[in-house]
Amino acid sequence: MLLLPFLASWSRTSLFQGPVDASVLTLVMAPVLWLLVVKPLRSLLESRGQLLHSLIQSQDQERSRIARDLHDEIGQQLTAVLVGLGSVESAKDLQSAQQLAHDLRKVGATAHDEVRRLARGLRPGVLEELGLAAAIERLCEDFEQVHGVTVRLEAPAAAYGRLSLPLETSLYRILQESLTNVARHAQANSVAVTLTRNGDMITLSVEDDGCGMRHTTQGSSSPARRGLGLDSIRERALMLQGECTIRDAESGGLLVQVTLPAPE
Repeated sequence: MLLLPFLASWSRTSLFQGPVDASVLTLVMAPVLWLLVVKPLRSLLESRGQLLHSLIQSQDQERSRIARDLHDEIGQQLTAVLVGLGSVESAKDLQSAQQLAHDLRKVGATAHDEVRRLARGLRPGVLEELGLAAAIERLCEDFEQVHGVTVRLEAPAAAYGRLSLPLETSLYRILQESLTNVARHAQANSVAVTLTRNGDMITLSVEDDGCGMRHTTQGSSSPARRGLGLDSIRERALMLQGECTIRDAESGGLLVQVTLPAPE
């Protein structure tokens, strides 16, 4: 608008005043609109694309892990069963056959427990049957058994009661992703898991005593790779209109805290 007094007098007639003002205003506002609207929107779309790529990578890694578990654990145990059955067929006496059958029963029981653990990781049926408290307790027990990391759980069901199934599923998956992140990257000895409710909000906190975000040691994963799972947690919280805080804890490890709306 400051340029208008310097324009030719014919441009300030009623016929040209409107188009000239609009043109000058467009030139002035274009950089502002670019900085305030276009650039943030473009950045948001790029970050969404990166997040989608990260989630796909995370899914592929999870499929690879399940394939390894099936091959290394279940496959070897089934091979042992097949070899043992061949030994039972060629046993010299009944007592030897009974001892072999007893050993095979132990192998079969171990394989059965491993299959159930994998199935719970894919689809936690206990979540629908018994609720979130029982599901996360089972998840923490499986995590301790597989990874040897102590889990201190504080999630009394009486403190929050039953929630909607989508909310319980999201909290379960957030905890599952947080524990997986601890197992892969944290180098922790213990994890504290807390679930509390305050009015219409429910908060899940997962704090480990590992290396945190800033510190990596030789052989550990980089913060960028560690961030793939953390991005998934943030996205889940955002989809449920919640808040997610991920920072280094005072203990030196990592704190993941998610607060979600949980109406009565």
